[in-house]
Amino acid sequence: MKFLLAFHDFSIQNHHRAIGIIEEIFTLTQKPFTVLVIPYTEGFSSVEVESFKTALKSLKDRGFEMLLHGYMHKVQWSQGRNYLGHLATKLTAHQSEFAGLSQYESSRLLNLSIESWNSLWEFPPKVKAFVPPTWWSNRFLPMQVNNLNMVYEGRFQLQCERGSSIFSPVISFAGIPKPLENFIYKIGLLILKLPLGIPRIAIHPEDFPRLKNSIFYLIHTAINHGKTQSFYKDLH
Repeated sequence: MKFLLAFHDFSIQNHHRAIGIIEEIFTLTQKPFTVLVIPYTEGFSSVEVESFKTALKSLKDRGFEMLLHGYMHKVQWSQGRNYLGHLATKLTAHQSEFAGLSQYESSRLLNLSIESWNSLWEFPPKVKAFVPPTWWSNRFLPMQVNNLNMVYEGRFQLQCERGSSIFSPVISFAGIPKPLENFIYKIGLLILKLPLGIPRIAIHPEDFPRLKNSIFYLIHTAINHGKTQSFYKDLH
């Protein structure tokens, strides 16, 4: 049995602090895990861009799996977005940039994210999976991602490039009101104790330090119940 451990929202804006959080998690896992990268760097100084690139390369060289996590992780335009997409952007504080987009706009934004990703590396690594910010999406994106030979991650499933789908419940505190966090924590513990597909523990920078102990116990629970920490590249 497998579980996926991913640190979300690694960006040029937060990479100095995020590296420290990743190191804290690594002290527990003692093995690399997945890091989801927001590739947008426009408007930042060349010094910051180089610092970001260096951080990415260092993580990759140490064995961390680097995945693509949208383009900007925030909505900058709304053309071609349907009503449900507009609603999703409001529910997520304008973070769900792919929500409800038309086929053309979804493809355009996906291509921008890939172009931005490629600019971050001297030799761009092949991206194994694409995770839309906040998991809100549109009906075209899963196939567009699969057509590029990447796994598409939804809120409850992983859609592989060969068309197969894996049930994969996610445990995340992102966007959860504080009164509901304990409920999500208990549901997460239950999910990790049961043989339910391939569960995911999704960690966000804002989880630390406040929710550190809860997250560490979730990881301990997964390991203690016979689940093996895996990479997206190992999905079949």
